[in-house]
Amino acid sequence: MSEKQVLFEKGEGIGIITLNRPERLNAVTPEMRMLLMELIRDIIYDDDIKAVILTGKGRAFCSGTDVSNLGRTPEEEAAAEEQRRQSAKRTILPDTYPLPDWTFTRIPKPTIAAINGPAVGMGAEWIVQCDIRIASENARIGWIFPLRGLCPDYGSGPYLLPYIVGLSKALELMYSGEIIDAYEAERIGLVDKVVPPEQLMSTAKEMARKLTRGAPLAVKAVKELVYGSLQWTPKVHHIETRVRFRTLNQTEDCREGIRAFLEKRAPVWRGK
Repeated sequence: MSEKQVLFEKGEGIGIITLNRPERLNAVTPEMRMLLMELIRDIIYDDDIKAVILTGKGRAFCSGTDVSNLGRTPEEEAAAEEQRRQSAKRTILPDTYPLPDWTFTRIPKPTIAAINGPAVGMGAEWIVQCDIRIASENARIGWIFPLRGLCPDYGSGPYLLPYIVGLSKALELMYSGEIIDAYEAERIGLVDKVVPPEQLMSTAKEMARKLTRGAPLAVKAVKELVYGSLQWTPKVHHIETRVRFRTLNQTEDCREGIRAFLEKRAPVWRGK
């Protein structure tokens, strides 16, 4: 690679992941997936990062899997597979949530998809793995898999999309492969806000700051309980809730939150 396929920057507690293959509309390669896994592992353990924004460089968010890789020679594929194996040894993620290996749900911090342009195929799968979705007016979203004779590769659309837009609308989108615009996505609840392109990142950062006003450990517990509820029985969910509540009740941040309330000031969180 002459240039990194995934870029990352952080500041003011916000980490920004940028898919960086604009000449290919940020189509996903195996190398890109491995880079994302390595990066997300680092983000999980970086206490300075309180929220994460995922976006794309250029005029697309992500156009799906790069099918041009299917034409590689056996030698090129073997070299790429060895690189993936070596990378995988370094990217074992903690078993944070009782969910399949959906990369972005594994981040125990608020995640925001800043959808700058078309998000189709794997791009659509990734945006539903994020907690919040903000779209540029240029965004287009579609699960085009059946039009290629496939089903969604990650399975996050079939699992998570019905919770976001309802069962019937989710099936309509995934059966038809229809690509909808940003305002239709907002109308059905797939995205939370639509903004002009020049306001996309500032709006995403403003949302990130809003989502991280609470104590980091409390936010993490909320995320675990919400995603856990997709799989746990009500009885298990009650037990998991009580465990987290008792644990948080013993933290320094809980004591700081109570003191700040009584002293009528903003709390200073330490993540402890």
